[in-house]
Amino acid sequence: MMTNTKNKDRIGIIGAGISGVTAAYELAKKGYTHITLMEKSDRVGGKCHSIEYKGKSYEMGTLIGLPTYKHTMDLMRDFDLMDRGPLLERGFFDNNGRKTSQIPMEQIEAFTQEFKRLPDILKRYESLQEPGFLNLPPDLCQPFSQWCAENKLSVLEQVYMHYFNTFGFGSIHNVPAAYVLKFLSYDNLLSFIEITHMITWPKGVTELIRRMADQVNDLRLTCEVLFMEQEQDGQVRVETSQDIFYFDKVIYTAALEQMGDTVSLSSEDKTLLASITYEWFRVYAYRVKGLPELSGYIPRNMYPERKGHMMAWYYRWADMGTTDLVTVYVAENEAMTDLEMRETVENKLRELGGESIRLYMMKRWKHFPHVDSNALHEGFYERVDQMQGNNNIYLAGEIMNFPTLENCIVYAKHLVERFF
Repeated sequence: MMTNTKNKDRIGIIGAGISGVTAAYELAKKGYTHITLMEKSDRVGGKCHSIEYKGKSYEMGTLIGLPTYKHTMDLMRDFDLMDRGPLLERGFFDNNGRKTSQIPMEQIEAFTQEFKRLPDILKRYESLQEPGFLNLPPDLCQPFSQWCAENKLSVLEQVYMHYFNTFGFGSIHNVPAAYVLKFLSYDNLLSFIEITHMITWPKGVTELIRRMADQVNDLRLTCEVLFMEQEQDGQVRVETSQDIFYFDKVIYTAALEQMGDTVSLSSEDKTLLASITYEWFRVYAYRVKGLPELSGYIPRNMYPERKGHMMAWYYRWADMGTTDLVTVYVAENEAMTDLEMRETVENKLRELGGESIRLYMMKRWKHFPHVDSNALHEGFYERVDQMQGNNNIYLAGEIMNFPTLENCIVYAKHLVERFF
C-alpha cells in the first residue's frame, strides 16, 4: 500500500513567475506543506510586471487577459480580484495615423467565407486543446503563413498577424503554426475580433501573483540557483546564493535553455535545449497628450521588415477619465540603436496627434521561448517530455504551453496533477 508522503515531501520550485506560483498553489491544495519557492530577482511575477502611475495601474509585461481565460478567472475569484478593470476600446490605424478598418471593405466577403470554414479546419487539431505540444501533426510544424496558404486563408492570415505579431511573438511567416493556433484558438481569436471586455486587472496583474506568492510559507527572493544534483538517497541538493537546500522533488519553471548552467545534462539534452530561441520585445511607457483616447493597432508595422516601429499602443483608463500615460509595443530591431527606435516611436506618436511627449520608462523583454519548424518536426517536445522527472526534477514554464498567463497556469496545474 502506498503511504501518503505529502506532509513530509519537501518540494522546491525554481522561478516565481505565474508558472511557479501556480505550481505552489496547486501543490498546497493537494496537501503538500513543505514548499520552498526560489526567485533570483527581487520581485515575484516575471513578465507579469504592473506599475503604478498617478494612482492607476499599467501593464509593462503581461498586457491583457481574454474572457476565455477560464483558469485565470478561477484564480482571480480565489483571490478576490474580480473587480472590473479599465475598458480597452480599440481601433486600427494606417501608417499616416488615420483611423481605418481592420478588414478592408473589398475583403469582407472573403473574410466571412474563410471565417465560416475555420471551425471545421481547426477540428483537425483538437490535441492543441490539451496542455503542451506533444504529437503535433506535421502540418502544424510548418510556418503559420504556409499553413494559411495550404488552407486558403489569405484574409484570416492578416487578422491572425494583427494579434500574434503585436504581442511580441515574432512573425507568422517564421513561427510554426502550432504556436499561433495554441495562442489564437477559435474562441480567443473571436474575442479579439469582437469588441469584448478584456481582463485588465484594475490593481494590475502583478497583484494576482503577489497574493498567490503570499500563500507560500517559504518564499525566497534574490535567491539564485547555482547548482542542482541528485544525491544517492534520491534527494535533490540545490545550492543557491542564500543557502543549500535538500528537496524530494524540484519543479523548474525558469528559462529552460539555461537549465544546463545549473544541472549536469547529457550533450544530447544540452543540444536540444540550445535550439530554443526568443524574440526581443520592448514596452515603452510614454507621457503624452492629445492621442486618440483608445488603444490602437498599426498593421503595416507588424511585418518583419518594420521591426523597430510602433505596432500598437494601449490607452488604459479612458472610461474613467483621461490619462497622459500610454504603453507602446515594439518588436526590437537589432540593426537600430535605442535612440533610433525611440525616435520612430515618438515620430509616430506625433503623427497620431501626440504632444508633450516624454518617456516615462521602458522594459526590454527576452520574450516568447520557442523552437523552429525543424526542431518541432524532429520531436522537440517529445524529447523534453522524456526529461520530466529525471533526477526528480520536473519542468514547467513558458515554453511548455505558450507564454500567455492562461497557458502557463494550465500547464503548471497539469504538471502537478500528472506527477504529484
